[in-house]
Amino acid sequence: MIRYMFRRILHIIPVFLLFISAFAQNQPEKIELVQAGTLMGREGKEAYVKLKDNVVFKQGEMFLYCDSAFQYASRNYIEAFGRVRLIQGDTLSLTCKKLEYDGNTKKAKAIGDVILIDKQTILKTSLLNYDRVSKTVSYASGADISDKGNNLTSTIGAYNTSSKIFTFKKNVHITNPGQGFILDADTLQYSSNSRLATFRGETKITTKDGVVTSKEGSYNTATAVMYFGGRAQVHSGDNTISGHKIDYDEKTKLGVVTGDVKIINKKDSITVLGQHAKYRGKDGYSIVSGNPLMYQVSGIDTLFLKADTLVSIDDTAKKVKLLKAYYHVQLYRKDLQATCDSLVYNFYDSTIYLFRNPVLWNGENQLVADSIWMVQKNGKMDAMHMHVNAFVISKDTLANFNQIKGRQITAYFNNNHLNKIMVEGNAESIYHALEGGKKLIGVNKAEAGSIVVLFKDDKLASITYLTKPDASFIPPQQLKPEDVKLKGFKWKAKDRPTRQSVIGTNL
Repeated sequence: MIRYMFRRILHIIPVFLLFISAFAQNQPEKIELVQAGTLMGREGKEAYVKLKDNVVFKQGEMFLYCDSAFQYASRNYIEAFGRVRLIQGDTLSLTCKKLEYDGNTKKAKAIGDVILIDKQTILKTSLLNYDRVSKTVSYASGADISDKGNNLTSTIGAYNTSSKIFTFKKNVHITNPGQGFILDADTLQYSSNSRLATFRGETKITTKDGVVTSKEGSYNTATAVMYFGGRAQVHSGDNTISGHKIDYDEKTKLGVVTGDVKIINKKDSITVLGQHAKYRGKDGYSIVSGNPLMYQVSGIDTLFLKADTLVSIDDTAKKVKLLKAYYHVQLYRKDLQATCDSLVYNFYDSTIYLFRNPVLWNGENQLVADSIWMVQKNGKMDAMHMHVNAFVISKDTLANFNQIKGRQITAYFNNNHLNKIMVEGNAESIYHALEGGKKLIGVNKAEAGSIVVLFKDDKLASITYLTKPDASFIPPQQLKPEDVKLKGFKWKAKDRPTRQSVIGTNL
């Protein structure tokens, strides 16, 4: 019987020891008084001890220093006053005028001239809550934070001393005098380790390059690399750039914009649309792809330009400002349409260069050459230079095709309408003579060194030969098919751009 009871006790002892251990672990860690100059006790409803002069408390790795304190041993609670300093481990210190500390929950409330220092991070506020268990501090009455060159302020904030991450809310403001940026946000998370600021809600970042507004994104204050989402906008000089996503490296000046890209230049009244854009700020180079479209407003008219790819070069140092369009180029304005394989728009002299199979239409006139230069003045067509294999076709009221051909042709415009043409070198012409604009009376075919052609109401009105022509007049009844078409004749009306074919669904 005794042996049986002994064995039962041996079985119970381990369980009892585990219970004692668990009970001990659940017991709050007592705050220890390390030293004090004077000590006075007081009995009453709640007994406490008043301590003065170089008072020091300890709980685990935490040390608390102050000028004076009330210690409530029964509640494991401290009220510290005057030059209060809390030290946690070897990295974190907190100073204030008054501190309330609950040893059971390990929570502290710091009041008055609060300064928290965690390595290179310094936080200043008037009231701060510190939770040693969750390793977090929080404030709700505003704070100033200094972190590795960044100055941060907000109305509400929290800081995790373990992960080194801040969460800011309401009136968030970050500056860095060395890097020259200002960030204003409503809600923001900031990592002291990576110095990455991640934001949500209306956010504005001001740098020496311009201003960015966005509803979500991040800004690495160490590397100056930015990401923006939520239909971000960049305002830089005369340009405004927007898109669903923007990535930008401020140091290398490299940027990428994706998703419904829109670039507006106020100075030149130009807007560029597309789905993808890349930007090199150091040389003012940008490229837009994804069904790009450019349009320029001039007076009451608008010039539209469509291509596979649009490239902009704006180098103020070299005084170069170009817009280049590559492949399947279409140009549309009410009084002017064109197609070509590639195009260059020089903004400094308002000249548009069309290369590789350019075709241009103005009213009932079609102009073709190996290359065409269009010169504008005050937003209107002024002159056009057609180089090599120049060919002009003008459709009359009876649908006849008057034709002019030569090595070089210069066309002049009046109020965006074709006014005069000068043909130089190997000039050829076919002109349908009409009676009252309703009856064909014959065809005049001629060859000469140079020709001057005048137009009225976008139609060929007269031809003057500057050198003696080799000409013949053919009556209607004697006309043959080869008499009404010059070599190389091609009427390309089906290729003529329309507003819908150029704009599509972009606008």
